[in-house]
Amino acid sequence: MSTINVALLGYGLSGRYLQAPFFKAHSGFRVTRVMTSRTKELHEVFSNLTPTATAEEVFSDKTIDLVAIATPNATHYELARAALKAGKHVLVDKPACATAAELRELRDLAEASRLQLFVFQNRRWDSDFLTVRQVLKSGELGQLVAFEARYDRWKPEPNAKAWKETPGPGAGMLYDLGSHLIDQAIACFGIPDQVSGRTWIQRSFSTIPDAFDLQMRYDGFTADLSCSLLVREPTPRYRLHGTLGAYVKYGIDVQEDQLKAGMSPLATDFGREPAAQDGILHTERANEVFRSTIPTIAGRWLGLFENMYDSITGKAKPAVTLEEVIAQLEIIETVGVTSPDSGFTITD
Repeated sequence: MSTINVALLGYGLSGRYLQAPFFKAHSGFRVTRVMTSRTKELHEVFSNLTPTATAEEVFSDKTIDLVAIATPNATHYELARAALKAGKHVLVDKPACATAAELRELRDLAEASRLQLFVFQNRRWDSDFLTVRQVLKSGELGQLVAFEARYDRWKPEPNAKAWKETPGPGAGMLYDLGSHLIDQAIACFGIPDQVSGRTWIQRSFSTIPDAFDLQMRYDGFTADLSCSLLVREPTPRYRLHGTLGAYVKYGIDVQEDQLKAGMSPLATDFGREPAAQDGILHTERANEVFRSTIPTIAGRWLGLFENMYDSITGKAKPAVTLEEVIAQLEIIETVGVTSPDSGFTITD
């Protein structure tokens, strides 16, 4: 197996917990540089590494094959562009860029340089979302008439990460969490025919849009996506309604919490939600009403890294295409500047 040398830019939540453990778990990757000032935290995982001070040191290192960008949103475009110009494959955290135009530029640069550019849309491999896709594929709901996905949290205080509460490129919940929900809808149903929605501020102290509602219209149904940071009592994570029944799911994928607790992605129970979070399927089978819990598929973010390795080594194509992420950014940009009742049609 060929070894891909990785440089990780940033060692906060995403770099330390959401990316580094998977690079360690996959035998095809080897982390050889980490740009961070968190020496103590770095040595807890990579005792043999000396922190790298600047991105320029990474870009000039000819031994680096892949640059993984886990830095604040506003830096993604410039760092990804510089990494590609230095001849490196790139994994960039979501949101990939602040605008679709920026990602188109990066796409063209990667293609011209025969490099791979990946976006860290890890929640395509969430336990609940994998189960939603299985339910949709099964046909048990009949013809889908409504799809709802929510990303609600109880965070009445400012985020400890100041950059997440600072206005600027890629700021706000539509970029932060909307990028996941929109990506999941596109993964299930493709690029929508029309989109409408709104963003607004709910918390009195906030200076960024911290809530949103989106309606993505498809043939015969609408995907409703929403987010709030002032939801104390849990709401359904997903609600799917069809001509034969419904599927409702509470709770959320456990991989992030497991990684923070130090669990390896290779552990037997990694990604497995508690049975209490299993969703309810209420439908008909052979003219009889059927209502039961549906076991939740184990989440597996490692699948993103396996696909990334196979894509770089020429064995597969990226599971998350750049065209899908460009469409995601078009939706985010448009909804972010339109009124609640406005809409648009996406064109090539």
